[in-house]
Amino acid sequence: MSYHGDIRLEDTIDIKFVTTAAATGAPTTLAGTPVISAYPGNSTTQLTGGITLTVDFDGVTGLHNIRVVATSGNGYATATNYALVITTGTVGGTSAVGYVVGSFSIEARSALMPTTATRTLDVSAGGEAGVDWANVGSPTTALNLSATNIDVDQIVASVSGAVGSVTGAVGSVTGAVGSVTALGAQAKLDVNAECDTALADYDGPTNAELNARTLLAADYFDPAADAVVNVTTVASVTAVAAGGITASSIATGAIDADSLAADAGTELADAILSRSVSNVEGTAGEHTLCTVVLAMLEHSISGTTLTIKRTDGSTTHATKTLTLNAAADPVTAIA
Repeated sequence: MSYHGDIRLEDTIDIKFVTTAAATGAPTTLAGTPVISAYPGNSTTQLTGGITLTVDFDGVTGLHNIRVVATSGNGYATATNYALVITTGTVGGTSAVGYVVGSFSIEARSALMPTTATRTLDVSAGGEAGVDWANVGSPTTALNLSATNIDVDQIVASVSGAVGSVTGAVGSVTGAVGSVTALGAQAKLDVNAECDTALADYDGPTNAELNARTLLAADYFDPAADAVVNVTTVASVTAVAAGGITASSIATGAIDADSLAADAGTELADAILSRSVSNVEGTAGEHTLCTVVLAMLEHSISGTTLTIKRTDGSTTHATKTLTLNAAADPVTAIA
């Protein structure tokens, strides 16, 4: 009887054995409707499921093959040793029951076995086992990777602890840096050196240049495009182009009493009083100063209707209804 190794659950194993005649020792056929059973460990349970016996394998007398399909469905389990025993059969007319013809175990011997069947362990020429970084035991435990370099195309998702130093140049930082609690002594010296260089390279304006207020041509005021936010005092205006000032150009409250010269109000009143109503009668409403002037100068009465004409004497500007009283003194004329 020979041991045929430690296999995995769900594997299939083939085991060969020979039967010989007791008298001559010659290979002899296993007869008598032979049966091979598997005994697990010290159990008296005989497993026959998944076992196929081929007598006189490949036509060779006395050579037999046992195929065992070691699945859980056939009753097999891990961490168990199995002995293959003839439980029915004769050799040369003599009972062979009880002969142990082979043995094997299922995941009971090997301390190191792959998680997935048929996979092998990657071992280097120096005898070191390959490391799967995605499957490191106790990943919360600190690992010393001082001699391990991260490839340039790899990304470090996050670093929760302090970074002692970075000897090489940092090419770029695309994302935002949340915060830096403190800089190391060398980092401070490097930052100060960069600031000193930047200040030395900066050609800022001198005090004299600031006092002179010299502007570049690009900073000159462009009357066509630049807006004047505020003007405190305008000494004089030579000319305003036609249409330069419109109703929409003057904001509400832009001109108040304090904005006018002392005699400006008088000049405005004189202009209004001297202006002929003919300039506005076409658009003047009924309750306007224009209508009052026309009613005084251009009117006629017919019955109870007062008709107010415009300055041409023929166009009716407005009509009003009169209430008459024969006992009152009539107005005979307006000189």
